[in-house]
Amino acid sequence: MTDETAPGIRLRRAEASDAQAIGAVFDAAVREGWGYLGELAREPMFSAAEWDKDVADHAPPNVLLVATDEGDRVVGFTAAHPKDCEMYLLFVDPAAAGRGVGRMLLAAADNALRAAGCSEAFLYTHEQNARALHVYASAGYRPDGSVRESDFRGTMMRELRLVKRL
Repeated sequence: MTDETAPGIRLRRAEASDAQAIGAVFDAAVREGWGYLGELAREPMFSAAEWDKDVADHAPPNVLLVATDEGDRVVGFTAAHPKDCEMYLLFVDPAAAGRGVGRMLLAAADNALRAAGCSEAFLYTHEQNARALHVYASAGYRPDGSVRESDFRGTMMRELRLVKRL
């Protein structure tokens, strides 16, 4: 599925039964990496029902992949929207960080977009998320000067648009 590998990690399409594990990875990653959002990062941002819906919304032609460990526990996930050539989400459980899971997921998302006919991929990430910016830069993503600003539960968020030729 990808040229990138991480020892003991397997990629597969997400299933409806993965929704809560995906939400748990998201919450853990946000608590660890988004401290700049203050209290907002400390509590779950989405309900169980919202995660169920998000997984359902990412059925084909969208792509939602999970990375699982030796015990089939979800340790990361990525979502891509081939219609728009967008790498939409990528999160790794902090307990699995540093093992190549993020690089493996990112390469798989790029490959899925390429296979769908995209010649360029884009994504948005918080301008304060130094770790993500580093990972994306080392994978060839570059800022194109666009910024998306939004209000999420009373907190203003600025996200940089990054692009990559596939």
